[in-house]
Amino acid sequence: MDWLEEKRDAVSDYIRNLSFRKAMVAYILVLAAVVSGLSYLTMVVCWQWEAAEWAKYEQEDLTKIIYQKGPVWGYDYSFAAGTDRFRILCLDFIRVWCPFLYAFSGMVITIFLFYRKRLAMPLSILENSVDLIRGNDLDFHVQYDSKDELGKLCDSVEDMRMELVRGKEEMWQMVERQKELNAAFAHDLRTPLTVLKGYTDFLARYLPEGKISQEKMQDTLALMSEHLKRLEDYSRTMKGIRSIDEVPFAPEWRELQSIGKKIGEVVFALDQIGDVKIHYKGCRMADGSGMEKDRLTSRKEGDGECSRVKADDNIIMEVLENLLSNAIRYARKEIEVMADYHVEKAEFLLTVRDDGKGFSKEQLENALQPYHKEYESVEMDEHFGIGLHICRELCKKHGGTLNVANSMQGGAVATASFFCNM
Repeated sequence: MDWLEEKRDAVSDYIRNLSFRKAMVAYILVLAAVVSGLSYLTMVVCWQWEAAEWAKYEQEDLTKIIYQKGPVWGYDYSFAAGTDRFRILCLDFIRVWCPFLYAFSGMVITIFLFYRKRLAMPLSILENSVDLIRGNDLDFHVQYDSKDELGKLCDSVEDMRMELVRGKEEMWQMVERQKELNAAFAHDLRTPLTVLKGYTDFLARYLPEGKISQEKMQDTLALMSEHLKRLEDYSRTMKGIRSIDEVPFAPEWRELQSIGKKIGEVVFALDQIGDVKIHYKGCRMADGSGMEKDRLTSRKEGDGECSRVKADDNIIMEVLENLLSNAIRYARKEIEVMADYHVEKAEFLLTVRDDGKGFSKEQLENALQPYHKEYESVEMDEHFGIGLHICRELCKKHGGTLNVANSMQGGAVATASFFCNM
């Protein structure tokens, strides 16, 4: 029985996968065979019946019976009684015209069966698929178990649906990237403007009192000009890119002292604003023995090579400003900034710690995700919840990472690492 079922299934699959041309030929051949068989049987039965009717009048002159009046048929049946004559005429009509009647009926039935077996289901599937696509509903599958023309058409519609799904996903991702980029642009503009405001407040506070020397004022104005140029470059860069991933990364050999000095300048400017005190311990360098040196205050002979790092200071400063922006928002009284460079690892570490509430367990898991706001209870009209996410992406471009944790002294700690041997 299993063998018979396998053979039956194989024949069924073969018939189902026939092309329309071959299937139509097969249907026509079957129709011709059925019409021929039924016509032959009908003719034989009618002829035998007619012969039985003729046998009733066998004593009549046979020339009257076989007298042909037409090319097909048309015998003179006047010799037969009225009822017998009508019966013979009907049998004669059926015998002659039955092939045409069977052929016409067979064609109607064959067309109906062909539509039902080969067209109805795939056309229904295609119609439903088009309606769903027109309604912007792509959560379905187009499946028709056949390899004929409509089966291939269904496969093509399924491929089209998958392309539409991919296109929709790509469009959604593009919108999300653009949204993220716009938020990043708005977020990153705020901190440099705050730095400039800090320098402005510093000048406005001490310049009228004559506490700022000419040299200090020139240095401050030069720093403000440098930050303005950086803002201009940043705006130009953000205008030409489509996502944070496209932010340019251009590492150059720089003095560690130079990076530490820039960090100090940003800390100094932000320290002029608000009631939060920002402490900066200077940029330290650790050698293989674990000994640390303050690179801003001391420099010995032979240290020149170690004090040079290959880094993109624009990315480092961008991360610093974002971390400080978050820390200022949540700190109570003070913020601590530390910068370290590990010679053996060629790794630059930037740590910002505040004395705020710190992170909850849920916030530690999601703080680096875009649009996550660290403290929902804090009033944050302009807070996008994207600062730490931007920092993480920028650290990745520099071969590093961003880690957040709670300090043992209380508050939140964010540590950014930058690989400086790329």
